[in-house]
Amino acid sequence: MPESAFFSGLSAIIPMRADEDRDWVTDLVRTARGEASEVLIVIERGVDPLSVRPALGSSERTKILMQRGDTKSDALNLGLLSAVNQHVVFLDADLQLESGQIGAVREMLEENEFVSVGYGLRVPNFVPLGFVSGWFFGARRSVFVEVGGWSAGYLEDVETLKAIARSGHKIAIAPFTVKLRRPVRRPATKFLSVLASFGKRP
Repeated sequence: MPESAFFSGLSAIIPMRADEDRDWVTDLVRTARGEASEVLIVIERGVDPLSVRPALGSSERTKILMQRGDTKSDALNLGLLSAVNQHVVFLDADLQLESGQIGAVREMLEENEFVSVGYGLRVPNFVPLGFVSGWFFGARRSVFVEVGGWSAGYLEDVETLKAIARSGHKIAIAPFTVKLRRPVRRPATKFLSVLASFGKRP
């Protein structure tokens, strides 16, 4: 997708840890810039912004923000509150996206308040409450701010799922999956936490 075909009204938010692979970030920013009218890179506190800038290339639509807190949810919420557009997508820096996937989520947000994108070989076919994807998640900005944004916790995506469920909002599941460039962090803990969340009242 050429850069001129970006979606107006869409902000892409990418949290970036100090040890993130710069080549991965460069590739992801290039893809996001082609489909979003604003790209916000939230870098971990203590990282020199000048050391990050060369990896991001030059574009007035790309901004670097310095994370204020110490958790991933802090970084994500800074991006959420700083975004200027009515729709936002959150992208992990280790995603390997294909052209058109951000745009597809943006189109789904016309009819849905939240959209989650799974990873792996197939789309989940039965998820009672939906799920919050920590690697690729889309939202209507105003609704997400009203819900409270990303919840704090050991697994911020699981805690955020519970908050969205309590608020009565639904999460749509994208009809495609994405690839990750490395194994999922804490897979066993995450899987058990998700199972436990389905067994509790919101």
